[in-house]
Formats: sequence, C-alpha cells, structure tokens
Amino acid sequence: MNRSPSFSVKSESSVKVDPESLQQWAVAFCVIRFDLEQGQLIEECYPSGHLSSEEELDVAFSSFPDSVSQHQNRSSIHDCMFFFRVQRRQGSAPSNVKSSAHELVKSKLSNNARGNKYLYGYVFNRQRHDERLKRGGEQKSVVILSHRPYSSVFRPLLQIMGPLYFDIGKKALEHIASYVSMWPAPLPGKLMELPIGNAMLKVNLPPAHSLPLDNGKHEESSSSMAPLLPTNQSIPQGLFHDSDIFGIFRGILLQLWVLWELLLIGEPILVIGPTPPQCSEAVASLVSLVAPLLFSVDFRPYFTIHDPGFARLNSLQEGDTFPPMILGVTNLFFLKSLRNIRHIVSVGTPAGISSRQPISNRFSSGGVPARPEGSGLQQISFKKFSPSSFLSAVKLRREGPLSLMTEHKEAVWTSYTAVTKPDTSILNRLIDAGMSPRVEESMSVVNNEILRRHFLELTTNFLAPFGPYLRATTPSEGSSPFVDPPPLPQFNVDEFLASLSARGAGKFLSKRMRSNWLDLYRRFLKGPNFMPWFERRRAVAEQEQHRLWREARMTTDITLFISKMSELEIVDSFNAVERHLQWELQVSKLGKVSDPAANTFEKLTKDLQAVFNVLPKDMQQLLLMNPERAALLRGNVEDTMPL
Repeated sequence: MNRSPSFSVKSESSVKVDPESLQQWAVAFCVIRFDLEQGQLIEECYPSGHLSSEEELDVAFSSFPDSVSQHQNRSSIHDCMFFFRVQRRQGSAPSNVKSSAHELVKSKLSNNARGNKYLYGYVFNRQRHDERLKRGGEQKSVVILSHRPYSSVFRPLLQIMGPLYFDIGKKALEHIASYVSMWPAPLPGKLMELPIGNAMLKVNLPPAHSLPLDNGKHEESSSSMAPLLPTNQSIPQGLFHDSDIFGIFRGILLQLWVLWELLLIGEPILVIGPTPPQCSEAVASLVSLVAPLLFSVDFRPYFTIHDPGFARLNSLQEGDTFPPMILGVTNLFFLKSLRNIRHIVSVGTPAGISSRQPISNRFSSGGVPARPEGSGLQQISFKKFSPSSFLSAVKLRREGPLSLMTEHKEAVWTSYTAVTKPDTSILNRLIDAGMSPRVEESMSVVNNEILRRHFLELTTNFLAPFGPYLRATTPSEGSSPFVDPPPLPQFNVDEFLASLSARGAGKFLSKRMRSNWLDLYRRFLKGPNFMPWFERRRAVAEQEQHRLWREARMTTDITLFISKMSELEIVDSFNAVERHLQWELQVSKLGKVSDPAANTFEKLTKDLQAVFNVLPKDMQQLLLMNPERAALLRGNVEDTMPL
C-alpha cells in the first residue's frame, strides 16, 4: 500500500482555481452518496457544469461496489480505491443549468468534451457500519474525474483527497482543485513533481505513444517510432505501468502468456473479481502487458449493469460476435448475460480470505504444480509435476466459469490455444514472500519489474519486423536534402507475411513460440490493435523524417550541388526550395512552429536566390512574373501569402 503524504489546507482567502489549467488534469471532483430510497446521488461536483445529467448517472452508478462484493466486511469503517472508464455522452445538455445560461454552459461542456471519448473515474469509497443508522451503515464515494488515464497521479492524489473530505467536507474539493490548477501541463513520458499542500507527488506519466488520440495531441518521441527496447527501464512504456501484475495474477501466473496473445489480437475478455479494486487492478494490469503497443480495444476496469452499453451487449444473440472489449466485473450475473464472451478470467480473493498464501499453494487452479514447503524467501519451482494439480485443472475446465457461482477461484477459461510458451525461467526468478505482508509488499515491486520487463521485451520483439516500414531516412552522403525525401516503404500484408515467413521469427521469439508463430501475426494484422498503432507510428515516422531533412537543409551549402546539376535539375531544385520556403511561411503564420525561425527563412531565401542566379536570364524573367515568387526572392515576407 502507498502511504498518504501529510497535508495541510490553505487559508480561505488563498483558495483560487484556474478552470483552464484544472481541465488539463481533471474534469471535476465529485462526492456521491448512496441513499436507501433514491439510490446514488451526487452531493457535490466541483467545478459544476462539466457533466450532463446522463453522465452524472453513469458516474454515480460506477462509483460504488456491487452489493455482492461488499457484504463480507463488517468492520466499522472500510475504505477502498478503484477506478472506472465510461463513455462520454456527446451532445447532452449539462445538468442543473438555468435556461438563461443554458447555451453558454452547453457550449462550454461540448468544447471540453470534444475529442475526449472516455471519462476516467478514480474512486475513494468509504463504507461506515453503524447499527444506529438505517440498515446499519452508510456509504459515500469521493471521485476524481479526468479524460486522462493517469493512475500514477490520481491514486496518490485520491489517498490525500478522500480522507481529507471526510475530515473537512466540501472545502477539500476546492483546496485540491486549487493546487491541481497550479500544476504545469502534463508531460507524457516524463517524471513530474506536482506539489499538493506541503507534499510533493513525484510521478511518471505514460508516454504519448500509449495515449489515445482523443486525449489530445502530444509530441511523440522518435524513440518510440520503430519498435526498439528502451535503455532506461525507469521510464514507463505504456498505460498503467504502476499496476500490480504479480499481486493480482499471482495464482494464475502461467496463464499470462495466453492473456498476452488475447490482448495482442484484440479478443474480448471478461475479468471477474470479488471487489472493484481487484477487478479494476486486473484490467489495468492486462492493458499494461502489451506495452509499448497502442492498445485500441475498449476496456472497462469496473463495469456494471447500469452502464449504457450493457443493454447492447446483453441483446447479442447466440453466435453473434462480441465486440473487442475487456470488461472488469464483480457481479456474477454477467456470466449468464454475456455468454458470447469466450475468454473469462477470475482473479483475486474474497474479503476475509487471505491472499498471502505461499505462491506454490495457489497454483492449482492454473494447473501449476506446487513446490515443497519451506521457510523464508524462496524462488518458485515449476519443474515438478503434481498429478493432483493436473486433476484439479481438468476438473476446473470441465466445470466451466459457472462454477464461480458457488465458489470463487482463480482461473482462466478459454478455448484459445496460445502460440507463445510460458517462460518458466522468468517465473523462477520471481520471489515468494510467503506469509509476511511487509516483505510481500517489497517483493511485489521486484516481481512486477521482472514481469513487466519480460512482456515489454516480448511485445517489442513481436513488433520488430514492422520496423523497416516505420523508420525515417536521412539524406545519404553526397545527395541533396533540398529535394523531397523518399516515401516510407509501402506496406502490403501478403508481402510482409511472405517475407517474415522466409526470414523467420528471430532468435528471441523462436525460443518462446511454437512452429505456428506466423498465425499470431496473421491474427494481429486482422485485429483491432494493428492499424491504429501502425498508422500512428507511420505518421510519427513521417514527421521525424521531415524534421531530419529540414535540419539537413539548414546545414547544407546548396552551391556545392548546383555546380554538378543539369539545367533541368537546377529548375527542379528551385521549385523544391520555393516549396520548402512557402511551407515554413505557412506553419509560422499558423503558429505551429516555435521558430519560423528567422534563421530558417533567411537560409532558405539565400538558397532560393543562389539557385535563381544560375538560371538562364529568360527563365529568371519568366519566374519573376509571379508576384509572390518575386516577393520570396526579395525576402519580403509581408508580400507573400500562404498557398
């Protein structure tokens, strides 16, 4: 568990919120109460006017555990944290808006929501049991709403904000909003220090290439362009890099490679956990497994029957194709209502049952044999075969996921046959912390790093064959950078597969995949993840190539090439330099570059003049008949207009 930093609130007079700066991080901070007669009610939403009435309902229903996931714990106060993801309702009117201001606020709402398809909710839920109250208790949730999947920021922030609200009430929302609005803009892929009261949150944000485009455009580094293994392991390479893969999948670790393939090819997966924290953590961990791939499948860390998408999913007939989704649920009703999902994962342990059994004692549901008992920290042994564990696995498969209706167990049910073999050398490096909670916490950090590094390496090697189609080129030595750069190689699926088949899977993958490894590439190419990732990487490669050739033009003396050119090549060079110069003017007038740089314009103007001076006189006179071109040759920017 992360410890909550100490926190002191501002004086009343110093609480100021910059709405635009706040929106860079959070949409709103909400407090939701569970009312016995009226259900979920939003008591506070600060700042107001950013949610429609339908979205308020979506958020409210997603902010409480299902009754089936909370009845075991009867302690006086029980806190839990989890997160959800709901689809924004485009075009809906905001709630609680006076008619005179209706259009203004509706415009503000639509502007804020435009381009942001999903809303993330980070929940601090408190259940207080008190026999003096109706039904013996009450329930409230404090929720941070954001368009950004920044769990590394909002989890520690929630650990401060949740308890603070229950201490000082509504003022907590305003104080936190004031601090957040003073933060600098998010820097994807960077380590940021974010002050909150007298505490400092030091967080790594996920890189731009892992964020959906609906989160806004960010500068994407060229290092993520071609699939290369990063040298700096501390920099996150995908979403939810802080999720606890080891802790949540501890009982079914051997199944991670099957799940990795299902994620890669975009198959729908139903994740069942006893509580919202467990199922949302499992979904986050699954998404993190395929880094650095842009994950384009819809995922819902905590999904309920009140979600507006449930009716559509529930209406699917037998034989209909289930859409690519990962659904995290706690309600076992979904086992019956969503029968078309072919891949089901059960994780976690119900409240009151210890999750800190030695690893070897918890592998039976995954079909993994146990090791001899021992004391202290030991590595996991997977070498011995246990007939009892094999029989348990066969029984579990025969009973199917509906067996969860009578008893919760950790397991994976799927008819999919994986190409990738589990890497037992990786599993044998994991540390078994036994029964010690304190040691287990530190060992989980180590184990998560081992697992995350392995799957990062696995995904990177799988994507490596696409590298030649995503690699920017620079002008070769002795060639002119003033001509247009060559286009990136055209991608053809059949040619790619034929070439890959002839070349082989490569040393890393051939050791870990079966002989039908090419089938995995075929499924990936047809799945929902390939094209969004490939097109995004392709666009970044083209931008990088443009930058490299632009830099080369700035450092190359064009007169060195003119003397070796024919008259036709000189005319082509004049047209190319003129085109580059006009582009620089266009982007500078649109404010898309920080430096239209006087230097860039001056250099290209001199290059244009140098080429012009060696052209025949009649050609010069013909070119000067165009007033815009004449202005460019004079270096007069004001007389030129973007084409």
